[in-house]
Amino acid sequence: MANDNEPQFIIHQDTQMYITEAIHFQLVQMNKSMFIWVGKQQSNMKDLSIAMPPTGSQSIASVTTVLGQDISEQSRNLGRRLGSKYQQQFFISLDIGNQDEMLMAFVEKKLSELIKKVLN
Repeated sequence: MANDNEPQFIIHQDTQMYITEAIHFQLVQMNKSMFIWVGKQQSNMKDLSIAMPPTGSQSIASVTTVLGQDISEQSRNLGRRLGSKYQQQFFISLDIGNQDEMLMAFVEKKLSELIKKVLN
């Protein structure tokens, strides 16, 4: 982003196929933060976690769930890894279900590729 003092929102969207299912990705790039939504159906948000980058002596990001009760903690874990790696705030919403570990690995890999492309 060119000027940190001016609020900017840049929306990036992508759809990837996982076996026979379309997985939709939406990244909203903001000043030193990013909102990420990933889902199987468009316009559905069932959970929301916020990850704050590590500060001071912390080595990992702090994360909390704001919306939903995802007992698998997929969005929290993903937010923790992203906040720690990229040193910025992330808002994460996943609507992909919590049964398939292979799907989560696919989502995280594709999301990492998209974030790298967006931040460069």
